[in-house]
Amino acid sequence: MILGVPALGVVLAAFAARGGAGAPEPWRWALIPACVAAIVLTDRYPVKIGPEQKVNLGALFCLLAALLLPPAVGPATAAVGVLAGNLLLRRTWWESTFNAGNVLASSAIAASIGAVGLDIDAGGDARAALAGLAYVIVNLMLATLPASIHTRRPYLTLLRQAAAASWTASLSLSACAVSVAVLAIEAPVAAPLPLVVLPLIYRMNLAIQAQGKANEQLAGVLAAQRRFLTDVSHQVATPLATIMTNLSILRRAQRGAGPTREAIDDSVAEAERMKRMLARLRTLAHADEDIPLRRELVDLAELTADVVRAYAAQAGTSGVAFVTEVGVPVRTSADRDLLREAVANLVDNAVRVTPRGETVTLRVGKGAGRPSIDVIDHGPGIDDERLKNLFDRFQRSDSGSGLGLAIARRVVERHGGTIRVQTKPGSGSTFTIELPGLPTEWGGRPRA
Repeated sequence: MILGVPALGVVLAAFAARGGAGAPEPWRWALIPACVAAIVLTDRYPVKIGPEQKVNLGALFCLLAALLLPPAVGPATAAVGVLAGNLLLRRTWWESTFNAGNVLASSAIAASIGAVGLDIDAGGDARAALAGLAYVIVNLMLATLPASIHTRRPYLTLLRQAAAASWTASLSLSACAVSVAVLAIEAPVAAPLPLVVLPLIYRMNLAIQAQGKANEQLAGVLAAQRRFLTDVSHQVATPLATIMTNLSILRRAQRGAGPTREAIDDSVAEAERMKRMLARLRTLAHADEDIPLRRELVDLAELTADVVRAYAAQAGTSGVAFVTEVGVPVRTSADRDLLREAVANLVDNAVRVTPRGETVTLRVGKGAGRPSIDVIDHGPGIDDERLKNLFDRFQRSDSGSGLGLAIARRVVERHGGTIRVQTKPGSGSTFTIELPGLPTEWGGRPRA
């Protein structure tokens, strides 16, 4: 590869040299040192176009050399500039030789297709554009070869990934170079105008770097928040268990009614509420982690029946009845524990807001062909002011911790689903969870 690509470049450059070594205009010879210097500088200071990629602006000047210099000179100028830039950066000799050979081959093909002469017409414009496209394609195809060999990954797979990551920036630079070359002949005064894109790219580079640093800081804050939630929930769980045990002993010892018994009962209720909040904090921290979901085949009817059994006592105390409706048997691939927690949070909210004597309905079916669970309450509904931030964390209502709906949304989103609410003040609310259908390997039908 080290020898073959440069050799290919020499052969293609020799073929392109048949176009001659004479420049139609003397000013073009000044492009040789200008292009070499520009290529070296851009190699020394590469500009980051995308968050995960670097696109060297030297491609612009390599293509200008191929289009405006004589075919026997332009490709060699581009290759010399790349070789000098690589050696200045102390890259290995084989890497420098390979890169120079790649640029020599790409530039030679571009010069053979669309070198810009003294007179240029619509056909010449089209050939120049085709030359720019050919340069980008050949350069990318050759650059991907060493990566495929070193990583032993399929060449076409890597080529598709590289093209997807760089085609916008590469084509933009190619279009800029072609525009400058064509304008240099047809309207020399306007030729520098396309280079206005360079300071814009520089500004984009600074903005991307600033955004990258901000994202890193935000990721660190979120990671610290998750660790804090997990640590707090674990550290508080043990003393809370001790408190609840002692309160239970005191309750049994205090048999009669009175202020002391009421104080104990209030303390037990608050301890139970704190226990539920800690459990929700642990669930939220777990849902935020990028730990893969423990997916299994889940029957949504069984899952909702399990939640109803768990909340039957609470609903009975509140004078609320459950109604379960299963239209068709529905199964999905999900993390059962997390999905159950999401549905349980919706049911818990529904029971708390539903007046005594009313019902909470759980409906399992397929909304728009996707597995869905509806939790319908007959509470007071949700006003517009709260609705816009309803699923945000710690958006606390008159009752509850403000975590239940946030947990439900995060869990559903991690499963690739959606959660929404339909509500009307005074008429209750319907929370709907929609989940992706079963993939083929779980028995789902392949999409047409």
